[in-house]
Amino acid sequence: MIIKILLVLLLFFFSFIPAVSTKVFAADGFAKTSVSSLLGEKLTYNVSFLWFNKIALGEISLEQGQKKGTYLATLTAKTRGMAAYFTRNRVETYTTLMEEGPGGLLRPLLQTSDTKKGKGSKTTHRLTSYTFDFKTNQVGYSKTINGVAQQQHMLPMDDERPTYDFLTAFYNLRLGRLGSVEPGHDIKLSAFSRKGPEEIIISRLFEEEQQRLNFPLDLLLCKVLMAPDTFKTKGRDVYVGFDIRLRPKVAVIKNVIGLGDVRGELVHATEPGQLP
Repeated sequence: MIIKILLVLLLFFFSFIPAVSTKVFAADGFAKTSVSSLLGEKLTYNVSFLWFNKIALGEISLEQGQKKGTYLATLTAKTRGMAAYFTRNRVETYTTLMEEGPGGLLRPLLQTSDTKKGKGSKTTHRLTSYTFDFKTNQVGYSKTINGVAQQQHMLPMDDERPTYDFLTAFYNLRLGRLGSVEPGHDIKLSAFSRKGPEEIIISRLFEEEQQRLNFPLDLLLCKVLMAPDTFKTKGRDVYVGFDIRLRPKVAVIKNVIGLGDVRGELVHATEPGQLP
């Protein structure tokens, strides 16, 4: 359960910063830019919930894929301290190999979720993958445990709308490729899970609501609705705060089952093209 939170590290963090006007952002928030502007970036986060601080560490990065014209997004998360003891030194890695589709948006080619627990001969390794075939509008789903196949089948994609995973949606938003991000304007994306088609809805909040929720006003705040199964929550609400450089800086995942509201903090950033 704790590791599922680390998916959100890309998007959601909570901190207290003196309030200033949100008018430092452009009207639509995200200016359109090239993928190369984020290549080499690595963001590192601490995750906390309730009275437990810094129970896990997560990193997200974007780099070029092995094949020309492809890009690899990676999210690695691991528990630490007492949390590592109780979760058997759990390490979870999420990757999405993506490319620019015909309309200029990034789209997923292969998404994987790799979970490891334990050490040595007692290590448990679970691997889940989705292979996206846009010619046939199908997604190949497979799951293995310690190398032994558990499930494998094909699922249909939405015929009318492009399909995204959470990492391609995240980078498309930051690259300004999802259109206008203004208060009162919803962005609706077709997404996917093992159950089939889902939907992600992104809404930039008005300043009055941002104040009511006690988020700093120098952040661009978005509310994201996702399928509860994504992060094992009782509802769909996630709040994302972006800083002036449009990096996910502050956020809250509401009502994570067994944990309540989960918060995190961006603690280090390696800039695009900069050595660690």
